[in-house]
Amino acid sequence: MSQLCPCHSERPYATCCQPIHQGKKRPSPTQLMRARYAAYALSKVRFIQKTERSDPPLLPKELIERRRTLKQFCQNTEFLGLQILDEAKLGKGQATVTFRATLLQNRQDASFTERSLFQQHNGRWVYISAISEK
Repeated sequence: MSQLCPCHSERPYATCCQPIHQGKKRPSPTQLMRARYAAYALSKVRFIQKTERSDPPLLPKELIERRRTLKQFCQNTEFLGLQILDEAKLGKGQATVTFRATLLQNRQDASFTERSLFQQHNGRWVYISAISEK
């Protein structure tokens, strides 16, 4: 039996997020959100970094520190569930995905809800940032 995808889609990893992780499929914003969640669960730190953009871009030293921090976060977190609540197109090349992530960190509930901004960059969707609700 195939391993279920850690994005909690109830689909096999081999046909859900793995092709995205391998660069064989160009995902929609929602699919990218799922693939990023699965990457966190699988400690695929390079995929996480490859699918996010910062402004201004991180310096090499900052990239190394970010990689270390991401790896530590992945190793200290249990990824128990992902629920996509909403997806909205904002205009040309921008979209938001609102989701609920169920997490445990050091046996403590660390679950959260986030509205994430995604933008197309060189024909691919990338994560930009969380949008704070005011």
